Order: sequence, then structure tokens, then C-alpha cells
Amino acid sequence: MPAASISPDPSADALVFDRADSLVARARHRPPSPDDQPEQIVPVDRVPFFLAPEARDPDALEFPEHDFEPGRAALFNSAMVRFFEGGRVVEADAGDMFLRAGELVMCDVDRGLQLATVTAPSTRKLSRLGPPVRVVRRAHDGDQRGEPDRRKREQEATRLCVEHARAQNLPMKVVRTEIGQGGSRVTCYFASEERVDFRELARALGTALHLRVEMRQVGVRDSTKVLGGVGPCGLQLCCSTFLQDFAPVSIRHAKDQGLVLNPTKISGVCGRLMCCLVYEEAYYRAHRKLLPKIGKRVVTPKGEGKVRDVDVLKLTARVEIADREGASRLFEFAASDLKPVAAPPAGEARRPATNPRHAAPGRASEPSGNPPAPGPDSPQEAGSNEEDPDVDEQDAEPDEQEPA
Repeated sequence: MPAASISPDPSADALVFDRADSLVARARHRPPSPDDQPEQIVPVDRVPFFLAPEARDPDALEFPEHDFEPGRAALFNSAMVRFFEGGRVVEADAGDMFLRAGELVMCDVDRGLQLATVTAPSTRKLSRLGPPVRVVRRAHDGDQRGEPDRRKREQEATRLCVEHARAQNLPMKVVRTEIGQGGSRVTCYFASEERVDFRELARALGTALHLRVEMRQVGVRDSTKVLGGVGPCGLQLCCSTFLQDFAPVSIRHAKDQGLVLNPTKISGVCGRLMCCLVYEEAYYRAHRKLLPKIGKRVVTPKGEGKVRDVDVLKLTARVEIADREGASRLFEFAASDLKPVAAPPAGEARRPATNPRHAAPGRASEPSGNPPAPGPDSPQEAGSNEEDPDVDEQDAEPDEQEPA
């Protein structure tokens, strides 16, 4: 690759961004600055990644190798792997290997060496914590040759686990079993809503399989992810296809999206709230701020009214407006056509309350011997029997009655 250099011409405008192969990029110009300095692009004697699958070091900038020290960001070669079909995708340290998607590798986990499938190619990544899984080597023919036999043994272990669980009346659902690469340990995954005493079950399985048995309890979401299925939308479950991790879902997400709070409508196959409620939550939260609250009075091109409903996707609101005859009608307006009601001037007094409970605190309800004289603007004359709208009926009676 020949060396190249970029030397901006002080007499001409300097291009800040110019990329011909981009569909949306546009060249922007700015006046020249004295800080502009020629930038030298040093050629790197490296083979592109897509041409060198066996490259020892795919890092062209020659960063130092990863060193996982607490509190320090380190650079390592990250790859995404999956240990079994429908399992969770985890991050692994590929070391100095450049891995492609679909390759079979041997990973060092807490259960020993385990065969895994690469789901995403390895890339350099900065992180403060190193991945818990480490890729030891690529899988060879010997590792793949014993895979069908190991799958058959896992199916037999699953069948025995289900039979013994039913015989002991244990409230559990066996999800799957996994036999390690060495063939000396079997791990049984089960789901249950309550705590299960599986000690007798583990002894029975160990005697039948002649292996060391380990029992692990998983949640209902993890069991549904392993078993798979079809959701209410008619497609395969998100958790068993592309979803890598479970995000927390609450009933607030359904309320923000205006969904009917029916458990059968917003629950998934696992019985929990559907994971897809989180997908559009960021959009709803960002655009809900552009719309007025329900019940608030706003000014529209057709007059003042009260907001009855909003549509976040269309950014519209339905406003109830009363006509001259007193009848109310609903109109739909865009968010840009709505304005808040102007507040009254600071010196303008508010209208008096018609409910005696909301009367001013200075107005006394106890009878007084000398009632206050009405003001000049008051329509009530002295000695009139008309009731004050702000005073209760019992307060309007005279304090003292004349003798007959």
C-alpha cells in the first residue's frame, strides 16, 4: 500500500468530511484555520481481516495485549459464542485467534472444556472486566466425531431425569441435560416455581448414569428459551432466535404504549410480560413528551378544549371542544397545532369558588353579632333575604330574631 498524505491548501476551503462511497454523506466546508496541519497516513504492512482468517494479530494499530487488572480498561479479542442450540450467547476471549461466525471452538468454562459455536466474528474491544469464558482452540475432527454420541447420552439422561422426578412427585419441569466434554459429569437444568429438594433425585440419577450429577434451577424465561415455540405474533420466540439477554419488563411499559392491560394480551408463552414491550419503550418515552397530558386544557385551531386521548405513533391528540350550543365534539390535531392555555395576568383575581368547602379561609362560618356590611359592588342589600352563593344556607339566616 503506497503512502498517502493529506495536506489542506490554506488558500482553499478545507474539506471536513468527504466520503464518496457513502449514500448519505455530504461534503461540508469550513473556513481554513491556522490549526490545520498536514496529516500523514502511515502505510501498515497488514493483510485485511477478510483475506486472512488465520491472522495471528488482527490489530493493525498494535495495541498492547490484554491485561485484566482491576479498575483498568484492557484491550482483548472478543468473540460471541453459543454452547447449545437455543442457549444464551456469551462473550469469550479469543486470544490471538481471528474467528469467523459459524466456526466450532473449544471454550474453557467452569464445567471444563465445552464445544461452542461462534455467532459473531472476533473484534478488538476495550473493557474493564475480562470475559469469563476463554477460547482455548478451534475444534478438530475428534471433538466433532464424538458429538452425536454425546447428544444421544444427553437425551437418555433427560428421559431418566423426567421419570425419576415423576416417581418422586417433585414439582419441577426438566428442561434439558448437558454432559461435559470429558463425559464424567452431567448437568440437569429444571424449572420450578418453588424450592425443590432434589437430593434423592440426584442420587438416583448418579446410580443409573454412573456419572456425577449436578442440578441447576433456571427461570421460566430460560426454560422457554431452550424449548422454543411460536409467539402470539405468529413468529418464533425472540428469546430462542436472536435475543441474547433478558431485559426487565414492567407493567409500566404497557401503560406507556396505551395497551389494554389484559394479562392474556400482554403475556408471552412463558407466562411473563412479553419481552417485545421493551423494544419501543425508548421511542414512546421520547415522543410522549411532545404531547400534552390527558385531561389538560389546550388551545387548538378550532378553539380551547380538553385532551381526551393521545396517539404517540402518529403524534396526534384527540381534543374535546364545546360548540356555541353546548354540544361537545372530538377533533384530532397534530402535536404542532396544540398550544397550552395562557395563564391569567398576575394582578387579575380568580373567580370565587361556588362550593363552601373551597371558600376563602378568611370567611368565618360562625354566627356573629355584627355581620360585615356588603361592599359597594355587592348585589345584596342590607336586610335582603337573598342568599350569598359563597355562604351556606344556615349562615344566611339572621343571627337574632325580633320578639313577636
